[in-house]
Amino acid sequence: MAQAVDPAEVAAVVRSVVRAGYTGRAPEQAVRVLLALPGVLSAMVREDGPPWRGDVVVPLERGGAVVVQAEPVTKRLQIIADAVAAALDGVGPPAREVALRDAIVSQMPTMVALFDANGYLRWSNTRKWMDGTALVYGEHVADTAAEGVHPDDRETVLDAILGLHAADPGGTARVQARVRGADGGWIFVDVIVLDRIDDPVIGGLVTFSRDMTDLRDAQYHSRVTSARLYMLIDALRVGVILQDNDRKVLTVNTTALELLDLEGEPRELVGLTGREMGPRRRRPPEDYEHLDRLAMRCVTATEPVHASSVPLGPDRVLEVDFLQVRGENELFGQLWVLRDVTDQVSLRRALETRNAELSRLSALKTEFISTISHELRTPLTALTSLTPLLVADWRDGERQVAEAVERNVNRMAGLVETLLLLAKVESHSKELEIASVDLDRLVRDGAHAVEAAAEARAVRVQVDTPVLPTQARGDGELLSCMTYHAVAAAVATSPPSASVRVTSTVGGHGEWSMEVTDEVPLGGAGGRLFTTLPREGAGSGGDQLAGSALGLALVRAIAERHGGAVFLTPSPEGGTTVRIELPLDVRVPEGRKPTEG
Repeated sequence: MAQAVDPAEVAAVVRSVVRAGYTGRAPEQAVRVLLALPGVLSAMVREDGPPWRGDVVVPLERGGAVVVQAEPVTKRLQIIADAVAAALDGVGPPAREVALRDAIVSQMPTMVALFDANGYLRWSNTRKWMDGTALVYGEHVADTAAEGVHPDDRETVLDAILGLHAADPGGTARVQARVRGADGGWIFVDVIVLDRIDDPVIGGLVTFSRDMTDLRDAQYHSRVTSARLYMLIDALRVGVILQDNDRKVLTVNTTALELLDLEGEPRELVGLTGREMGPRRRRPPEDYEHLDRLAMRCVTATEPVHASSVPLGPDRVLEVDFLQVRGENELFGQLWVLRDVTDQVSLRRALETRNAELSRLSALKTEFISTISHELRTPLTALTSLTPLLVADWRDGERQVAEAVERNVNRMAGLVETLLLLAKVESHSKELEIASVDLDRLVRDGAHAVEAAAEARAVRVQVDTPVLPTQARGDGELLSCMTYHAVAAAVATSPPSASVRVTSTVGGHGEWSMEVTDEVPLGGAGGRLFTTLPREGAGSGGDQLAGSALGLALVRAIAERHGGAVFLTPSPEGGTTVRIELPLDVRVPEGRKPTEG
């Protein structure tokens, strides 16, 4: 009994082949339809000429034939084969440009799908969904979403596709959704839906789906990074303003608003130019004049500006850095960094004033010492020449008085000469005669020069210097005076039976040091040892070493003229150590030439 053929079935076969022809897949769909029939063993669409071997052969008007092998061959099979052939003839062979277009469309990174008005899939530019499963034409979008769309996004996607025509005929909808990817995880997809149901050619709903996972992740990380950077910038106690090439604010922190006395929050200034920020200034316009002039100079210059101090009114000083932000060959914007240096400027000005006053007082002191010394020098010179005559003429009983007068006159003359030398060294009026000097020999000579005075006071002087000489560049006369007074000061303040230890060494950084250690505690008056006041314990009466504090002041002045320094420290044994440090290579003061030694 012949099997009846449903006309609707024939129509469905024709429609499916014709639709497949939109993408050049009509032959594949024709074979798929035929193989689905009962008893069909094989089916193919031949493009070559006759003869064709098969149980059912239907020639095509365009050339070739539909060839089917079946057992048994039924009337239904013949009718459907004729319908398939008719559909193939209606579709016709795809033109070369259509084939090229379809090949390119199939390679698009965007997945395109066409659904009919009821949501059934009619066409796509790819053969698989994003999770790798095969597309099935005729499948409803709800079934597809149930398998591949995240449950939380499913309703949104279906409403965008199925509800668009009713909500906005001919319109567009756009949604973002999570769909399952090829690895089984969720990817983020941007879906654009176009209602083209009333379009005579398209006649359906077109969706464009693009994987935006990488872009979304990049945007997320960019937002996180920007948020972290802004929090960091806003936490800084310096003002930061970043502008684009149009001088519009991209980023500004709270500190910048506080330093510039601007109204509002940082986010309110984003997008404004410097001119547009003018109404937000709280201070009078004249307070911003210096800053505005600097800003104009910065934006027209190509060189960066570093640590430029700008007054902001009478009560604030800002330090400004300006830098153009550049890539390899492109300018991205400008960066401003602001710091409040009001306190530092005030302290610097106060320090400059104090230093100027100290310099003035030091100059007055030096001038006073020089003047007094010169005034004393003349009568003392006369006295030193007359006292030997008095000593020679007086009788034995009176000679002791004359000798005491002679000693004190000589001591006063020595002090005056020391004062004059100190004034010359401190005022730099005495030029350094630079030559090669054996520093260790000067130490031994200085200790030897005080031996007589030390023996008279029962003070023992111990000297320890290197065997090899230590050569340096310096003024030999002044350095000899320095070593002498350093040892003499210690001897003068030492009690009877005490000891003074003198050593010299060379350090690893090219510096020479001399240490003089006595047994007298430093006490609380250490700072006065470099003044011209007498040190407690110094000799009195006719002691030839009296004036040790003046000698130490001269020691320090000579050391500093040679680029060195003098330090006073308590010794481990309870006494005082005077440490002199000098560089072995002394710089010659500018404008003064050394004497060849």
